[in-house]
Amino acid sequence: MSTVSRQRRKQLRDDDANWKFGIFYFCPQDPSFLIPKRVGIGWSLNFGSPWSLLFVIVVIAVLVWGVFF
Repeated sequence: MSTVSRQRRKQLRDDDANWKFGIFYFCPQDPSFLIPKRVGIGWSLNFGSPWSLLFVIVVIAVLVWGVFF
């Protein structure tokens, strides 16, 4: 389980400094891969997580593979 408490994660997600351009969540201190969107319904990636970087690379690789092969 995570060492960051639920209350601390909520504080990190509410902090404007962790939101780049108001839509991209980047917080390496928050161990969550997916977080609830700040506005609207749905989920967003925590771009500070190494898992989100891996996810983005895989999606781009699949798209490139589909277009060129």
